[in-house]
Amino acid sequence: MCGIAGIYSASGLHEPEAALARVGAMCAAMRHRGPDDAGVFLSHDRQVVLGNVRLAIIDLTPAGHMPMASEDGSVCITYNGEIYNFAELREELAVLGHSFRSSSDTEVVLRAYLQWGTDCVRRFRGMFALALWDASDQLLFLVRDRMGIKPLCYALNQDGVVFASELRGLWPSERIARAIDPTAMIAYLADGSVPCPSTIYAGVRSLLPSHMLLARRGGIDLRSYWELPKAGTGPVVAEEARAQVRERLQEAVRLQLVSDVPLGAFLSGGIDSSAVVGLMRGATNGVIRTCSVVFDEARYDERPYARAVAEAHGCEHIEVEVTGEEVRDELSAAIGSMDQPTVDGINTYLVSRAARQAGLTVALSGLGGDELFGGYHTFTLVPRVHRAAQLAGLAPFLASPVASALRRWPVGSGPHRMSYAFAGQPSLGRSYRAVRGVFGRAGARALLSPELAEEPYGYEEEPNDWRELHPWDAVARLELRRYMHDQLLRDADAMSMAHSLEVRVPLLDERLVEYVLGLPMSLRAAGGTSKGLLRAAVDDLLPSLVRDRTRKQGFTFPFDVWLRAPLGPALAEALESAASNASVFRRGAVERLRADYQAGRVHWSRVWAVAVLELWLRQEQERAAAPPVPAQNAGAW
Repeated sequence: MCGIAGIYSASGLHEPEAALARVGAMCAAMRHRGPDDAGVFLSHDRQVVLGNVRLAIIDLTPAGHMPMASEDGSVCITYNGEIYNFAELREELAVLGHSFRSSSDTEVVLRAYLQWGTDCVRRFRGMFALALWDASDQLLFLVRDRMGIKPLCYALNQDGVVFASELRGLWPSERIARAIDPTAMIAYLADGSVPCPSTIYAGVRSLLPSHMLLARRGGIDLRSYWELPKAGTGPVVAEEARAQVRERLQEAVRLQLVSDVPLGAFLSGGIDSSAVVGLMRGATNGVIRTCSVVFDEARYDERPYARAVAEAHGCEHIEVEVTGEEVRDELSAAIGSMDQPTVDGINTYLVSRAARQAGLTVALSGLGGDELFGGYHTFTLVPRVHRAAQLAGLAPFLASPVASALRRWPVGSGPHRMSYAFAGQPSLGRSYRAVRGVFGRAGARALLSPELAEEPYGYEEEPNDWRELHPWDAVARLELRRYMHDQLLRDADAMSMAHSLEVRVPLLDERLVEYVLGLPMSLRAAGGTSKGLLRAAVDDLLPSLVRDRTRKQGFTFPFDVWLRAPLGPALAEALESAASNASVFRRGAVERLRADYQAGRVHWSRVWAVAVLELWLRQEQERAAAPPVPAQNAGAW
């Protein structure tokens, strides 16, 4: 696991030594991602500088150092991630005549490119973001994994590209402006995150999942190399589907156990993480370390379920109790670790800290099970809201009054968000945003200053070719590409890497995803939101206490309790600061929101979203004003 950075100029770097130092400074800004090693590379033709900071997972020797170049120096790679089928590819490449100097997967990626060119990415099974310079073809090749597990942001400037694993890694390049995008702030308040490919900064993009960027002297070419598959229509019996899902789950977990450093798993006691731990036991006879975060607040505490799973599979189980006082004390550091503001990131920050303190460098997670197998309430609620909006749309005289009536509810309340589903042309995307969103677009505009609220907002609701899908299938895709990618995976990367921890997500293995999404809807949607197909595939791995649970808990911190007590003063201060921040918020709207929260009319997550944005903007202002990393010293590690 690593942080990557680079600067490319099609016409050549005018001050190559200065560019080399700047990429070193870019890497220094991301040193938390790779405390074990660092390096920079200047191409012979003076067109590219590549940088890397490394968290060594496979091949801990200097042979795994990056950036890594071919023998003649004409091709060089900087790489972040893991290719889980690298051993298989290594054997294939050896047969084709390639020899290897290391046992790292990085060298496999490099030689796969030498053999197959940009098509090599279609052979990779894993999570990755990489940059590769091919001097013979005068090509900068940026590419990201299919599900978007590993991040890669970039900006186009003059005749080149600057890129990094994190937004904070871009600024030492001194090649792009550091300006907050008002539209992105609307998106964050509306939906809880900024949708890819946009970022919180104007002019800075995030490479889309399953996309590659090809930069040559002739320009920039963005291409997709993979798409979420369409649901099948052929006959598949339930028992066959169960067996195939189990087989793919077993293979994904087995492949992701490869590591030369301590490895374990997050264990919440839910179906997804319990299945991962059970499959780990089936793949190894060695020690399995599991880590759970527990709370004093009984309603949120899942320790009996996690303990039952750990005991059933003979795990070395660690429980880390988190209190509201700890969150209060860690709040500034957690906000500072956010590359972009997020309403969920504190959870992942503290879980990752607990795993790292427990001695883990790699942790497997159950992330992806709800999105892929239908575990959220959105799978039933979004189609219902959509049908209601369609019915209202049949009578134009009805739709507008319904939307107006819903908007009279408090900003941030469920009815106020639902107005979005009825205010325009009905679509599953609109209904999804109404259900999944934080404030919705109308609510976000009501909170922001008049100048910001006037900004155009043009994010698409859903791809056109999704609109004819089965509603359950469409919601699965929206969850995978919106909530999971734009929020959960982004949080998982930023917050785990803040603690130099690698998180792996076997439930998002592409072969599993391809199989499940390709099944007939009669099998995928059976059981509604109970994740029936996943349960059937892993039933024997679950202790009865977990298998027979009737209420879905979800991994949730007791913020509703903490915000009333230990976090109360911090929340009050942040909201008062937001109310006084006239360049961003409307004072009256923030004060009404706070009153509605105190009266129980809106959920705690609404005031929390505003507080996080205000605190993040405050820290961003301080970071932007701080002296830059000295360019001449940045690479001297």
